Amino acid sequence: MKNQETFCTDEDLSSWERVKRAFANDWEQTKADFGDDSSRDMDQDVDDTIKQAMGSDDSFENHEQAFRFGYAAKRRYTSAYPSWNADLDAKLKGEYPGNYDRDRPLIRHAYVYKYPV
Repeated sequence: MKNQETFCTDEDLSSWERVKRAFANDWEQTKADFGDDSSRDMDQDVDDTIKQAMGSDDSFENHEQAFRFGYAAKRRYTSAYPSWNADLDAKLKGEYPGNYDRDRPLIRHAYVYKYPV
């Protein structure tokens, strides 16, 4: 039997990275659905898993910049802006390198998310 290095092409491995994340999200959701308190409820169903595996525009990777920006903003501005408000919104809009109006809900989600300690 061939090992993974000779069997899988670069294209196989690239596709697997996308599918692997979809399966990981689905597994996390499945554990939550069956009552595992340590698992996150991803609010995901089979349709979401399929979209992620197929590389849909709705996959996490296509929104990572917005989530990362919101997370960094929380780390940087949480003492001045402990909660989301109009002043923070305007400040972030001026600093965001992408399409802020499109990505605002994702940025806000990352900012207000309660991260584990």
